[in-house]
Order: sequence, then structure tokens, then C-alpha cells
Amino acid sequence: MRLHPRLVLAALTLAAVPAPPLRAETPEPPRTFDVKAIDEHLAAQVKARGFTGLSVAVMKDGKVVLARGYGKASLKNGEAVGTDTLFAAGSVTKQFTCACVLLLAEEGKLSVHDKVGKYYPGLTRADDITLYDLMTHASGYPDYYPLDFVDRRMEKAIAPDDLIRRYAGGKLDFEPGARWSYSNTGYILLGRIVEKVSGKPFGEFLQERILKPVGMEATPPSPWATPNRPRRRRTAGCTPPARCGRPPRTCSSGTWPWRKGSSSSPSRTG
Repeated sequence: MRLHPRLVLAALTLAAVPAPPLRAETPEPPRTFDVKAIDEHLAAQVKARGFTGLSVAVMKDGKVVLARGYGKASLKNGEAVGTDTLFAAGSVTKQFTCACVLLLAEEGKLSVHDKVGKYYPGLTRADDITLYDLMTHASGYPDYYPLDFVDRRMEKAIAPDDLIRRYAGGKLDFEPGARWSYSNTGYILLGRIVEKVSGKPFGEFLQERILKPVGMEATPPSPWATPNRPRRRRTAGCTPPARCGRPPRTCSSGTWPWRKGSSSSPSRTG
């Protein structure tokens, strides 16, 4: 979809089930910057492509000119998506985790060149792998979450340290620093190291040092960290049945994503 060059479009999409095949004719995008036409086009796209839910914020010249939810926040109860509906931000959370590490480094409380063994001495090659290796996916630790869908392991809660020992306490995928391979395991480690060094739960540190100072009051560190939020403000995702061979069901236990990708945000964050 091509829109006005000065347009900033922020969209968070909930894909709870695979989209059905496209219809023969899909809506044409607007050819000029027209908020009403954009709104109508997005609504038509959600219907035509079978999207479950979509939250959109459109900004022009630094101002929000369109903020609206489309579709459903939950397949179970049919609640509509609104501008305050929380969508999982997934691995966008990783850059926040890195920012927390760098804040502590600025304060001299740790160094990105610290060895993992300083904080977790019992892990594989802990005296050879640095925090920077974890941050840049060069540690060699196997990825505990290599798939794009939830499997049976994740239906049962697991403590972060138990997860770390299970996936960073065995055989490496490669020699530390020798290559790059995306690994969520490293970010579970980084999150726990932030907690050990700061003396605070990761979510509390993140909110105090990053989210609140920049005005992201509506963005919790994870949907599980906000049990008192109204349920309508959170999307309810489920596993794609075509991938797991089972009917759609709720997502993994909140302990599995943890600091590798568990934050959530609405289209308006203020």
C-alpha cells in the first residue's frame, strides 16, 4: 500500500489464524492523502484479507490524524479492537532489553564485555561468552524458541533460571563469536542479568528507566505484568492450527517469552 510520503503508519497486527485465500478483487489503496479514504481502505482490507484484528495510528506533520481499531481483539468473545487495545510487540522487546543493559553499563554497574560466568558460572563456556555476544546473537547458545508457533513444551510454566540452565547448559550450536544465529535464549539471560545487577524485577526497571521517562505509560513490559487491566485492552492470540495440527488455542505460558519478547503496546502509547 503506497500512501503520502510524509505519512507515518504504525500498525500492530494480530494474526490469530491463517488468512483465507484472497478474493479475486481486493480493495485499491487511496491515491491521495485522504484520511477518510485511508480509514475505509483499511476496514475493507481487514474484511477482504480475513485479518483477525488490526490497530492503526496514522501521523502527519507530527500529529495523529487517524487512530482506530479494526476487527476483533479475541476470537473467543468477539470483542472489538480499540485504540487502547494491547498487541504483543514480540521481539521488538529485545531492543528494550539491550537498552536496559546499556543503561547499567553507563552507570558502571556492568560491562557489555563481562563474561556470562560472572553472573551464571555454571553455564556452558560461560567464561568465554560475553554479554555483547548475547546481545548480538553470537554466543552459540541454542535458541529455545526457534519456531513461529507454540508447541507442547510451552503449555507448562517454567522459571527463567530453569529455562536458562536447560538451553544454555548443554552443547553449543557453534564456537562463541564464530558466527551469527538468532537466539532467544541469550535474551532470557540478559533479562535475568539486568535483574541481578539492578536488584529490581526486569519489568519494574524497564518502566522506571525507559517507558515512563519517554511517556509510554500505556505500554506494560508484558501483558502478564498487568493483571488488573480490563480484559478488553489485551488481544487474545492463539496458535495457528495449520502449523500445529490442533485447533486454535491460547498462547504459551507467559513465562516462556519473558524478556525475549513479551512487551505489548496499543497504537496510542500516551
